[in-house]
Amino acid sequence: MKSEIVVRENMTLTNKKARNMCRLNYENNDFWFTMKDGRCVIIDKSKKIIHIEGVGNNIQEYYKYLQSIIEKRRKKIILTTLSPDTHRTSEENLGLSYLASVLRKSGYNVEIIDGWLQNLSDEEVLRKILDDKEVTIVGVSCYMSNNDKSIELAKKIKRARTQIKLMCGGFGPSFNPQRFVKDGVFDIAMIGEGEESIVEVADYFTGNLDRGIEDINGIVFERNGEIVRTEKRELISDLDIIPFPARDTMKMAIDRKSTVNILTARGCMGNCLFCSVNAFNKLSNGKKWRGRSIDSIVDELEQLQNMGVKYIKVIDDSFLENERDEQWTKEFSEKVKARGLDISLRGSLKADQVEDGKIKYLKEAGFHSFACGIENGSNTALKRMNKSANLETNKKALDILKKYGIYVQAGYILFDDNTTFQELKENYDFLREYDWIITKGIFSEMFAADGTLYAEKLKKEDKIVENDVYDNNKYEIVDPKVRLTYNALKKWHKSHMRLYDMIIDPISSPKAIDTTGEQAFYDLYYQLKLKDLEFMKMVLDNVEKGITEGELNEKVMAHIVSNSDFYASINRSGQTLCEMYNLNYDGKENPFIRW
Repeated sequence: MKSEIVVRENMTLTNKKARNMCRLNYENNDFWFTMKDGRCVIIDKSKKIIHIEGVGNNIQEYYKYLQSIIEKRRKKIILTTLSPDTHRTSEENLGLSYLASVLRKSGYNVEIIDGWLQNLSDEEVLRKILDDKEVTIVGVSCYMSNNDKSIELAKKIKRARTQIKLMCGGFGPSFNPQRFVKDGVFDIAMIGEGEESIVEVADYFTGNLDRGIEDINGIVFERNGEIVRTEKRELISDLDIIPFPARDTMKMAIDRKSTVNILTARGCMGNCLFCSVNAFNKLSNGKKWRGRSIDSIVDELEQLQNMGVKYIKVIDDSFLENERDEQWTKEFSEKVKARGLDISLRGSLKADQVEDGKIKYLKEAGFHSFACGIENGSNTALKRMNKSANLETNKKALDILKKYGIYVQAGYILFDDNTTFQELKENYDFLREYDWIITKGIFSEMFAADGTLYAEKLKKEDKIVENDVYDNNKYEIVDPKVRLTYNALKKWHKSHMRLYDMIIDPISSPKAIDTTGEQAFYDLYYQLKLKDLEFMKMVLDNVEKGITEGELNEKVMAHIVSNSDFYASINRSGQTLCEMYNLNYDGKENPFIRW
């Protein structure tokens, strides 16, 4: 590479061309630039583009900037995540895609290795990293079910290539960063949203940061055996400023029949006891919920359609909040239709934001399915969970969603430490009345993950028995009749949970299949649901009559045996459907139920 940078002026380049050019190549340093609308566009001799904003008009500033870009390109960054222990099938990691996008905008050479989506073993991910002699920085996305594996990966990288700098982010490092940076396993753990932090950390590692590591907000590192935590970082208030996510792994998702993911908002205005999302956002300063503009969302949806995408999952924690009222949904729908978008959308919303007009317009925009945090069929339980909706609100929301033919995957939590037997009976009545909603069986319990309000409550009450798996704090159920019911429902669900997961996966994950396929999987699910409710009624009736634990266990085992033919039949039908729609269910045993 030449030591002197040559810049040639007055080369014209349209904005359309600028948008369509992407991958950078710096095999030489002969550049041209043009000013357009106050922005500078710089391209190299091979007509690959650098689009630079926020740099002054002085050409010397461009020389300096170009030199920093060249230096950055010499430092390759790999962003990776390991396959989690989960009963779900793989989907896009949009977090990695956003991080890759902002790093590339800053000039870095970035590769994504998604162990889950690419179906790579932990050893294969490690080998890919170590075989790449150009890599100088590795960033690892960590969450509950791959935290331990991520730490092991970091240790192996350090042993093999000590010069590689390691950074991590996600729920695991955010809630328990010392675990990741202790003894220098990771050089830096990032807390909360990572788009701004990761560029500053990369600049620090590459010598492009004009300040010290302690001046980077929202990180944790070890220095001389002491854990250092810097000041909180502000949540990104204007999501429109973040570039669209890199789509390196999109084809892999499509090939695996997964939906392609998009994010239109971050955060949630709720304060649910069990929620890790709110706990995550509280680690930073700023507004809890932030939404992108309609134009930005529709631009990205149009981009995806132009790339051949039809089935899209909106991964917002809460798609609708007060700022997105009926007028907003109307405008959103109108702009989707004005662009001629033919897309199938799935999202998540809260029951207290469901209104007839809003759902009408969202249906017109292409939404056919929503995950909705119903959580429970008893008002006393909902109040204990800090839910913003009560039973009446939940029922009203479900009635509206059913009116517009919306599939509803209901978040549902049947058990917590203070569940009463009366609440269980109320839940049975609710599940009977709304048996059409999709729930993951009749067994579910509240997780007390590190960082949540529920975990903090249990710690204060000295109710935590152990930290049993994936940073989930185990507790005992107080009421003996509820405890007896809990054990019976769990044993029942464990006997066929893999089948349940296979049948529900295409409509809950969801998969890129047509409405006929969705309905076929739903019909099988509904048969499972009715069988579950029949069993639940038997257990509740017997527990109320005072059955002993031994007697109930005998009844449970008898029911499992007597229904084996039924489950075998559902399994055969499910396998046939998976073959018909070219689906491969490769989820593992649910780690939270097997214990």
